[in-house]
Amino acid sequence: KSSDRGKYVSDLEIFNDLSIDEPSWFKRFHSFITTQQRLYSSSISFAARMEVEGLLNCLKLYRKQWCSYQMLKRIAEEQNPLYEKENALPPSTCQHLDNWLGSLDEEEAAEIEEDVIVSGMWLPRYLMDSLENFGERETKENEEQSETLISSYLLEWLLCLDFLDAAGSSDMRNRSHIGSYIKLTGALKHVLNLALCYTDLDNRKEKERKWVKCTAIDVGKIDFNVSDLSMLVLFRTVESIPTLFKSWWEEDCPRAVQSTISKFVENVVAPETLRRELDRIKITSSLGELSVTGSCVSREVMATYVQDESKLSVIIRIPKQFPLRNVEVDCQKTLGVSEKRWRHWSLQIMLMLNSQDGSILDALLLWKQNVDKEFEGVEPCPVCYSVLCVKTHAMPNLECNTCHNRFHRSCLYKWFGSSGKSQCVLCQQPWSGTKVGS
Repeated sequence: KSSDRGKYVSDLEIFNDLSIDEPSWFKRFHSFITTQQRLYSSSISFAARMEVEGLLNCLKLYRKQWCSYQMLKRIAEEQNPLYEKENALPPSTCQHLDNWLGSLDEEEAAEIEEDVIVSGMWLPRYLMDSLENFGERETKENEEQSETLISSYLLEWLLCLDFLDAAGSSDMRNRSHIGSYIKLTGALKHVLNLALCYTDLDNRKEKERKWVKCTAIDVGKIDFNVSDLSMLVLFRTVESIPTLFKSWWEEDCPRAVQSTISKFVENVVAPETLRRELDRIKITSSLGELSVTGSCVSREVMATYVQDESKLSVIIRIPKQFPLRNVEVDCQKTLGVSEKRWRHWSLQIMLMLNSQDGSILDALLLWKQNVDKEFEGVEPCPVCYSVLCVKTHAMPNLECNTCHNRFHRSCLYKWFGSSGKSQCVLCQQPWSGTKVGS
């Protein structure tokens, strides 16, 4: 009801008054969240969205951390953008964007700008400022304040991942956009290094029992333990942005803990994330005629799709240390399809899972869409082997005037940059192309 919404907005405005930090307020809002959230779900969500930036500021206050986090997590789970595209970026992010664009060519600049704008639509501005300035933060000397402050940093990161997952569930393209933005900020290295400072992964007698606790926050506990939060940060980072985590593990992870983190991924993260993904596949309503089964024991996911009297089969093998080790894809059991075509499909799925932070479900749905387009006669891009661009879902829209093969604009210009040549990928003639309808 609108009257309820007004009441909750008023209550949250009082809650966000940072000068009020009494235990009575904590008890009131703890009860508010635990007993009334389901009963007044829509009203609470509406009020929380109105006060999202203030709620994030409350994460720094010991008595308000728990309530703030619970309400903010509820906002993320709604899977709705927070801001309109025209009003997505705060001034500080615009300044960072200017620096990121620098001397990039027009194509790369447009792609990065789109990444940042999409991120601005889904992420609270407070969190964007947090990501963009994470490396400049300093821990306060006072031990009690320091633990609360460290907890707030870790909670901010966890909420970033919650908003990212919500955006990705709304449209799989959003995951790639926000992941690219996070990479631009450089925050990941600082977050994970901070988490490692408060996580004891080695030499723990009860290691396995402790590790199991790291997959979710216990809603029954009103205090956040920095060590537990740090382990959850590691778990959720692998789960939500596996490609970025793998890059950190390979390039920035301290060598002394690389092996331990590898075991942590193998023993805890990989089994749990695969179980969650298979559960997600079971309840999805977007598969249509695509049949998908999987096993946590064999760590294989099998998909079958019938198209134009051809039975198309895909087997995805997920290694025990994924994402630190790449998935393998086998399409050889597909009948009535050329070897070249099923090899392209294998590469396309592996690209999304190993390099694009895509989920298994997202990769299979994109594969299905690509199959439909190919059977309609559309040739895949020779660079990424996909009809639909993994990141934007655009069709190949640049045609070589010499060999008449078509490429995704973004794929072609990335190839120009990496090869140092302005030649067609296939015919190797100096590039001369025409934009065609997509």
